[in-house]
Amino acid sequence: MTLNSPTIANVTMIAAPTLMFLAASTVLLLVTGPSKAQAPQPQRVEIRGGETVEVTGPNGRAMKLRFSKVVADGQCASPRGCTRTGAPVVEIEAVGSQAPTFRLSPAAHLGAPFVPVQGRFVAFGELVSPPRELTTANRAMPLDSYVLRLTVTP
Repeated sequence: MTLNSPTIANVTMIAAPTLMFLAASTVLLLVTGPSKAQAPQPQRVEIRGGETVEVTGPNGRAMKLRFSKVVADGQCASPRGCTRTGAPVVEIEAVGSQAPTFRLSPAAHLGAPFVPVQGRFVAFGELVSPPRELTTANRAMPLDSYVLRLTVTP
């Protein structure tokens, strides 16, 4: 087999772009590395008092949480004002779980700051409560007037 100039030109026109593509792909793969799946991020959940929300996990398994009770909202109950307010304490239920009721609080001596539920962690975020007025200072606020913010980690 003899290689003449038209044969060399045809082979070069076909092989050169292919080799350049393979070289560029190799360099790109070396620079970026193999693709890695993103780690699942914590989810922020808001639950109104008395309601149940469903939180879907990274594996697609759903978990239901119910905001069932406000033990203490941390606000001052006195119409004259307080020098210091307390920490909020709430109860949530893991619907369909083995240990269904949990007491959460940012103050660890009052309740857990986070609890394990179905292989994930549910952490207290914030209790948003309506402002107390002078006329309602001595009465309990209805449960549905509170909003609980939680963080659920995978």
